[in-house]
Amino acid sequence: MPKNATYRLVLSGFLVGLGLLLPFATAHAFGMAGTFFLPMHLPVFLIGLLCGPALGAAGGILIPVLSSLLTGMPAFFPMLPIMAGELCTYGLMSGLLYRKAGLPLYPSILISMVSGRVVYGLIFQALLLVNGGSLKALSVTGALAAGIPGIVVQLTVLPAIVFAVEKHSRKNGREPAMLAEEKAKRLIESEKISCAVIRDGKIVHTANGRGISPLIALYESNPEQMRGALIVDKIIGKAAAMMIVLGGAKSAYGETMSESARDYLAAHGCEAGWGTLIEIVSNRAGDGMCPLENSVLSTDDPETGYHILKETIDRMRSAG
Repeated sequence: MPKNATYRLVLSGFLVGLGLLLPFATAHAFGMAGTFFLPMHLPVFLIGLLCGPALGAAGGILIPVLSSLLTGMPAFFPMLPIMAGELCTYGLMSGLLYRKAGLPLYPSILISMVSGRVVYGLIFQALLLVNGGSLKALSVTGALAAGIPGIVVQLTVLPAIVFAVEKHSRKNGREPAMLAEEKAKRLIESEKISCAVIRDGKIVHTANGRGISPLIALYESNPEQMRGALIVDKIIGKAAAMMIVLGGAKSAYGETMSESARDYLAAHGCEAGWGTLIEIVSNRAGDGMCPLENSVLSTDDPETGYHILKETIDRMRSAG
């Protein structure tokens, strides 16, 4: 698992724990109702903003469900489904807007808040109909009015925490690359580029080309740029993995990665991450293995692989 994925999981687990402790602490230590301070909202927003939409959505469901099972709060009905839907939306939307879409922090938080309240209202109305028009829960307007102090705290504290965490992470060379990696993935998905090189949390090189030609061109023109970097590529098979290892990259992420590439990178101490894992990289006709992949099946030495790949590419170009 890539270091940044481990970082996100550990941080998410810590924040889920915080989401369970905060309501207990604010209620018993300070006598503040959950509707006033909104103690579960803060950790869920942080999971989405710092760890992404998938973990944000999961945390938004997990925190109220675990809290309900362990402490009885929120009540199983009607508040648990309402809060689970609302918090899931906060975590999902904040992660999508800030980490995926690249929106500034404040708009991401505000739009997420509105989205969560909309979901709150929709679930409230659905349960109201199911329960014959009677429900022991605050309406959207009632919850909004009661939770104004909590909203003010969120708008004040969330940006400060996010900026502090990101600054600390950049200083320690750990996270982010997370932001740069997400940006590189979006560029690849939109077909604007096919690969990117990330160093010190910044995209320092992009290229758009077929197969491994961008990696070979980069290695031949500026190999130092690859050393210690994170390589994000559209497709990584064993041939691309050889070039990544030869260039001295620290880690690699492939939107699509072959099993042989995964194993090759791991064997050479290069951290590997992927969106989709496949058995082999196929040729363009889809009826067999890619000829470049096939050419390096018999070697694991990256330098030897590089020369074989060059010869194979020259032969393929000569053959038209």
